Amino acid sequence: MKKPSNIGTNLRLALAAVCLPWLVYLLDRFVPLDLRLYGLRPHQIDGLWGIVFGPFLHGNLNHLIANTGVLFALLLVSLSFSRRLTAVAVAVIILMGGGLVWVFGKPDAIHIGSSGIIFGLLGFLMFIGIFRREKKALIVSIAIFILYGSAMLSLFDPLPGISWAGHFFGFLTGVLVASWTSKLRTYR
Repeated sequence: MKKPSNIGTNLRLALAAVCLPWLVYLLDRFVPLDLRLYGLRPHQIDGLWGIVFGPFLHGNLNHLIANTGVLFALLLVSLSFSRRLTAVAVAVIILMGGGLVWVFGKPDAIHIGSSGIIFGLLGFLMFIGIFRREKKALIVSIAIFILYGSAMLSLFDPLPGISWAGHFFGFLTGVLVASWTSKLRTYR
């Protein structure tokens, strides 16, 4: 039996990752409970669950669609660079980035959506080349900056109804993960 290619495996992993919020969205439409209430609620003990659940919940179909394509593309690039580092980055972005939103976010809001992971992957991929100083990592960083660098402008112009804290702390955490993992030489 032929072993699947890395590209095929990376495509399947990225697709599976973006299917999860879609499944949660569909489930939310069919259960008599509004799952969005399980989003991240800063400063509230019962809002801690939102650190883990919030990235998979979306306010509406437009919100989910807006996050899906970008998340898929960034995951595919990141997985192609390193599956192991991507797994570490996403886990830290969700837990630490979400934790920072819980501590510093607006207490009267429920933070939901995958954009914290998206901005975390942007920070991770934009800075991995700077910290690693390897040709492949630098190419990834430059490409991501060219393609998605303009998204960073939203960090300087918060919009109503958008979790600025999720974007900012996701990005910051992604940069930190890029720095922390830069010394790891085995990263496949």
